[in-house]
Amino acid sequence: MDELRKQVLSHTAGEERVEVNQRHLIDKILARYSAEFVVFRELMQNADDAKSSSVEIIYETQNKSAEKSNILKDKCVRILFKNNGFAFRPEDWSRLKKIAEGNPDEQKIGAFGVGFYSLFSVCEEPFVSSGGQGMAFYWKGDQLFAKRAVINQEDQTWTTFLMDMRDHAEFPNAEDFGRFLATSLGFTGNLREVSVYFNDKRIIRITKKMSDPRTMTIFSGLNTTSPERMFNLRSVDVRNVQLDVERTIIPSKFSLTRSTLNDYPTEETSIFLRVASGHLDVRVSRAFSADMERTTKKKPPSQTTVQMIFTGYDEQYFSEDKNKKISGIFKNLLPFPEQGRIFIGFPTHQTTGCSSHLAARLIPTVERESIDLVDKTLAVYNNEMLCLAGILSRILYEDEIIQISKIYKEIVGSNAKADKATNSAREWLEKRAAHALSHFTFKPSTPNPHVGQIIESQFLNCASQPLSIMSTIGVQPINFVRMPNSEMATFIKTIPTIPKIVMEQCDVFIKKARNKMNIIKDISLGDVFNELQNRTLSQEDTVALMKWWIGYRTKEQVSESDVQQLLKLAVVCIDDNVIPLNKIQHWLNPAVIPPDYEVPSNVLPYSIKLSLATWTQYITTKPQLENDPDFAEKVLGIIARSYQKCSSNDQNTIKQLLVEKKCIPTKHGLKIPDDSYFPNVDLFPDLPIINFQNVKIVEKLLQKLGVRKHVELQLIFDRLVSQGNWDHMQLVKYLASVSNNLKEIELKRLKVTAIWPKEQNTKHETSLNGDDIKSKPKVHRFLASDLYAPLAEMKEFGMPLIEWNGKWRKNSEEAKFLLSLGLREYPPLKVILQLADVSNSDTVLRSKALKYFMDNFKDKYSSEYKAEEIKLAFLPCIDPKIYETPKGCFSSPECTIMNFNALHQDLRFRADELGIRQHPSREQLLNRLIQNPPENEQRAKYMFGYLASRLGDFNHTDWSTLKDLNFIPIRDKAQTNLIKYVTPRSCFFKGSDETYSEFFSYVDFGEKANKFLLGCGVKAEPSPAEFAEFLVKSSQEFWNSVGDNVEKYLTVLRNIAVNSNTISRNRSLLADMSRAPILIGIKKKEIAADKENFDYKGQEIDHYVLAPAKDIFINDDTNFQHVFNPLTAPMEEILENFYKMLGSRSLSANVRASVQVKGNPMASTGSAKLQKTIRERAQLFYHDIHRTEVKQSIDWVQKLKVMEIDQIEATYELITNNQTKVEPIYSYILKDTRFNNSWTLYVTSGEPDYLDIATNLGKHIFRKCKWKDISHLAMLLTTPLDSLKRKGYPVDRIMLSYKKPMGIAEKYETPKPPKPPTTPEVQPQAGPNPSSNVFPIKLAPEIEEYAIQLQELFPKCDPNYIRQCLAQEKTDHLQKVANKLAESKYPEIEPKPQPNGLSDNEDGRPGTKKSGWSGSIFKSLSDLLPTNSTSTSSESQKPALVQKQPQNSQPTQPIETQKQPQKTQITQPIETQKQSQKTQTTQPIEVTPQSTQNLRNALKDAVRSCRPNSGASVNSQGGINIVSESQTSYCDVLPGHSLNYVGNYNGIELYIEINLNNLEIFKTPSLPRFINILKDLGEVFAVPQNAIHIFYDTTSNSIAFNRGKALFFNFRFYLGLHDETESNRPSADTILYWFMTFCHELAHNFVGPHNSEHEVSINST
Repeated sequence: MDELRKQVLSHTAGEERVEVNQRHLIDKILARYSAEFVVFRELMQNADDAKSSSVEIIYETQNKSAEKSNILKDKCVRILFKNNGFAFRPEDWSRLKKIAEGNPDEQKIGAFGVGFYSLFSVCEEPFVSSGGQGMAFYWKGDQLFAKRAVINQEDQTWTTFLMDMRDHAEFPNAEDFGRFLATSLGFTGNLREVSVYFNDKRIIRITKKMSDPRTMTIFSGLNTTSPERMFNLRSVDVRNVQLDVERTIIPSKFSLTRSTLNDYPTEETSIFLRVASGHLDVRVSRAFSADMERTTKKKPPSQTTVQMIFTGYDEQYFSEDKNKKISGIFKNLLPFPEQGRIFIGFPTHQTTGCSSHLAARLIPTVERESIDLVDKTLAVYNNEMLCLAGILSRILYEDEIIQISKIYKEIVGSNAKADKATNSAREWLEKRAAHALSHFTFKPSTPNPHVGQIIESQFLNCASQPLSIMSTIGVQPINFVRMPNSEMATFIKTIPTIPKIVMEQCDVFIKKARNKMNIIKDISLGDVFNELQNRTLSQEDTVALMKWWIGYRTKEQVSESDVQQLLKLAVVCIDDNVIPLNKIQHWLNPAVIPPDYEVPSNVLPYSIKLSLATWTQYITTKPQLENDPDFAEKVLGIIARSYQKCSSNDQNTIKQLLVEKKCIPTKHGLKIPDDSYFPNVDLFPDLPIINFQNVKIVEKLLQKLGVRKHVELQLIFDRLVSQGNWDHMQLVKYLASVSNNLKEIELKRLKVTAIWPKEQNTKHETSLNGDDIKSKPKVHRFLASDLYAPLAEMKEFGMPLIEWNGKWRKNSEEAKFLLSLGLREYPPLKVILQLADVSNSDTVLRSKALKYFMDNFKDKYSSEYKAEEIKLAFLPCIDPKIYETPKGCFSSPECTIMNFNALHQDLRFRADELGIRQHPSREQLLNRLIQNPPENEQRAKYMFGYLASRLGDFNHTDWSTLKDLNFIPIRDKAQTNLIKYVTPRSCFFKGSDETYSEFFSYVDFGEKANKFLLGCGVKAEPSPAEFAEFLVKSSQEFWNSVGDNVEKYLTVLRNIAVNSNTISRNRSLLADMSRAPILIGIKKKEIAADKENFDYKGQEIDHYVLAPAKDIFINDDTNFQHVFNPLTAPMEEILENFYKMLGSRSLSANVRASVQVKGNPMASTGSAKLQKTIRERAQLFYHDIHRTEVKQSIDWVQKLKVMEIDQIEATYELITNNQTKVEPIYSYILKDTRFNNSWTLYVTSGEPDYLDIATNLGKHIFRKCKWKDISHLAMLLTTPLDSLKRKGYPVDRIMLSYKKPMGIAEKYETPKPPKPPTTPEVQPQAGPNPSSNVFPIKLAPEIEEYAIQLQELFPKCDPNYIRQCLAQEKTDHLQKVANKLAESKYPEIEPKPQPNGLSDNEDGRPGTKKSGWSGSIFKSLSDLLPTNSTSTSSESQKPALVQKQPQNSQPTQPIETQKQPQKTQITQPIETQKQSQKTQTTQPIEVTPQSTQNLRNALKDAVRSCRPNSGASVNSQGGINIVSESQTSYCDVLPGHSLNYVGNYNGIELYIEINLNNLEIFKTPSLPRFINILKDLGEVFAVPQNAIHIFYDTTSNSIAFNRGKALFFNFRFYLGLHDETESNRPSADTILYWFMTFCHELAHNFVGPHNSEHEVSINST
């Protein structure tokens, strides 16, 4: 394979550039840029890099006024982003238009070069202005182009990004947007202010203030280097930051009480934080640097910075409001207690694991939302950077802890007495320390947990000393601190334990440190001994120690040595006497010796006494408590007497000690409290009732312990089940009496247990002797919720009633209790609807159930009634046999036309209550139409009429579905009794013109029904695209149907041609059109000599045939057409362009021609005279011609020699079929190869053919020679100068302007060739010379087209330089030369000289051989008339070679007929132009009857060329054309239009703006008045009525426009300017206004741009 690859690469040919679809590339990039507000993230990063201090973001609506706009409803159409940083430099402009290049500055964020392209997620074609320059982006197909130019930017302070929104949208959620901006401002180095505007109203303003940096101390023992030694922390500083916000609170809903933005509330708030910056040195190997540069297009920086946001306790406190909440706009910037995020310029989705934000030059993935830990090289770099983040976190934490430790020592440590102020300071410091520890407590980071693990590991392990935390005695290393123990808290004073505040707020960290890291331990017995060894105990301490010791010994095994050690170390201070506990031998009995008397030192003082809880803990270890009832009663009595005096903690301790002990004396022995009952519980005789001599003494204690006051339900259930049937009435009375004492769980148990019997009929049995015997029914028990109260209505409905003895009283205690258990008073919704459902065969019961439901709907059923969830058909419809669900019927009877069910009229007034819609939904209507289309025309009329009343229900998707749905019934043309269905796209409304009824289907279902079909897509006539599809399928049938009326077929082709841009988007259709024989080709045919046509014998007529585009030529050379007579396109510019698009070729480009001169060249009297005429009139040839139109300079004409020759012969070859023809010609221009720049005009003997001579001159003088140019040259050659002067032609001034500067001009010409010898330039030869010189073609025809396109793109560039560049390229000529001109300087052409005014002509029609001069008015008109209009004379119908001469076998001199090679020449220096401009004067115009008639005829032709738009959609893009006139130029603004055809009124087509559904605007009485005005004006100009169109839009400023000679007038301007005054008849001002508008648009039939020629055309019209 290597060898095969070498073979391919060794070939010199076949190299191709890989193409990139830029639109798809950008779309795919943006697909990964899915974060909200991503465009602003990128632009703010750009602003910060540009050292901007301020940014403004402006959302604009259509009217650009906040007072007139509704921020909650109005759509925004444009976004402006402005920053005041330094202006774009050349390299910035260059980088802006390059995808994936990135910012090469390693200190900048951009790495992938796709940030700017996030703008394309919002808009289609962004525009950037900066420093007096602008760059516009625009699409051509799928390729993106950019154009930069100097602009007139008044305020160059701002760099502005303009985004016209692709999809208009409402103003973003102000809370979310403000939060994003505040977060983004957190780490910006330069940006200090961001403002957001809605039109001209500021909605949000965020400002940032920063203090000077404070250097932080890097404590000893800290490892400042990353694991791979790539980064080293050089220094750290910290800044205090304050962010302030002023914003308008935008409500989530529109409030009627607040109509303007000024009425909305505002908020002003601030937050405080710290930003720590770690400054890093970077050291990487060369290989690693190369790998990074290959991936990111940047080298690693030599120095960088890592930053973190930290909010201490005080900053957090002062950032909160009175409710301890931070403003929602700062929610993401101060994440505590949630996780912070990693910022790479701006926030990503990756969290840090702790509550600090991290900003660093990490390498992200392409979409900038997470860190790249996949790429091997980037993963190492990012891991190292994250390790430094862990080190910086540790420095931040330790700095905060050191500050806390200093304050603690100053305030708390030096204050021996803990007063209120000291305790308050201690609490504040503990909260501050807890906040810091919580801040750096790491949780699993998301989406990549590895990020948090890296930072946490380095945070904990980067220092040799352990982490410091706050303890009860101040800041201590974490391994010295113990877990707190509530039992020891009173006597443990010197052992550092974790304070309560820290325990509560740092629970996650404490558990991790204790259970996973094992660095925090519990207080051990050794710690207690250390405590006792270091201090003397007070009496309270001693009591606490004794309590703990008693409990400790019951839980742990304690050795005797431990007991002795405790007694030895425990020293108590009593009344200044220090007594070791091991010296105590006695305790004081207060019954013998009063407590307040002195006792010996070996007696334990009475003040050190045991608590009741401690004694209970001891006594519960005695077995007598659960064996001896008397002992138990005494113990409980002792406890009960002092229980209420104990603290709540001691009470809970006592309760926990006794609840599991069998210590309650009952009639059935000792029981645990939960199994015992008070004496009032007598439901069952064998219950364990308590047995105390005096219950009152212990009652409260027993209640606390859980002795029962009622029987637990399970016992009742067990007893009742075991005993079979039982009296439920007695049970309900008991339960109702103790209901207040029942627990919630017991009540739930009662609700779910089947206890209650159902009322039933007694069964009767008959004995053998015939007596009735009452059988005892079997009792079935039910839940209370399954039964109903014994009411008559419920019995009537057949509901299961609870068995009840006596009368049911709703307010009795028993009834209330049963109802609380779920006993029903009325049927639930589902049950009552089941009774009313059509499936219930009992019609009487069904009616009663429906009536009961309706009567009780509001009180009993409305709260749970949900119409959409009910599937029961209980609602009667108009048809008494039909019942429906609430969603299956509708209140409007009109819907029955589409077989929907309508609610019965008796219930219609309650339809809203029942959730019944008035009409079916759009989905239902659409589905019904799809499933059951109308079966005939009459049915369709009613159905479509009903659907027309529901037009507003359908959305865009529905209309799209309907357009392709076969639902419109039409009769088959072959079998009229057969109905077939067609789509709206394939049929059209009947009207006055049904020309194409044979080929298209036409329908009319009435005015109302047609409105619906109009929305579906039925049109008045086929669109151009549909005509195109029709021709592809049936062109021959249509051709046969038109017969001799070729104009009818041409009308269809013109209609398609005008809309060819739209049709070209359908590539499949375009391909079919290119292949199919749908185009008219013209072939000349001689009239045969017969009796009828004898007088026309020999004359030619046009013969029309259908052919594909490839078989038809564009007739751009009538000579070649005359020679070969191929199939040619009609000579109309719009059709020629259309034929070209489909593949027709230029005739001139497909004919190869060579010319031979035969005989001896000689200078005759005639040739000398002709040479003199040409040279002296050369200045006249170039008058009023722009330099870009000139091919050869005036000097070339003045050096042209004229020689007479015997014969000139032309050989033509049609390349497509190799057909060759030889024709004699009578003049030609030849270059002498022996001398540089020497040219000769050869003419045959006899009378000169000036038209033929003018043709040869025109081909060399003009780049594009037209018939009007040839006729103009012929007129100048044949008309005497005196006659020209007499007719007002400025001959003298033109001559003078060229004479004086001639010497100057010659300095700039190429060197003159040497003087030729006296012998003729062309040497005759004895015979034909096959090797005679044939001049090569420098630019092929298709390359020549590139030159024209490039000249339009770069109008200032010298055209010869463009051609030179094109000739140098071998492939991709257009792209390469365009890039070259865009990126480098090029020679510019001189400004066009000022026009010399207007003149006139006697005959006024170019192309004739009469003398006279055609003025610029007629010149303008003739320029814009169709090509064949200049060829009406018999001369123009024949080829240029008209005079036949005998052939001669003399030597030939071949000459080329294609484009000549060009050389750059300066024909008129600037000084000459200035001088000629000063001498110009305007000559008067002489108007003759002939010129007037010619003008009139031209105007009539132009008016007659007006055409209808035929219902085609109008979708034109706006633009700006640069119109160059004289020495200045100006912008011709062309607004865009997007219009849909909506109907025809009184013969005038109506159009409305796309997405504008206000069709009512055309139903006003103003429309007929406007139509009458336009019709009257149309009659004045004889404009066809169908060429007049009316449109209505709200976006453009067009009063009217001319679309391919179809005239459009804006109804909105008539309504706004004139309608109020036109109640009866239009005023003179109105008629004049629209008359001038008419003239303006008709003038566009001659001239496209708004230039001086257009102005002349208006005046002429």
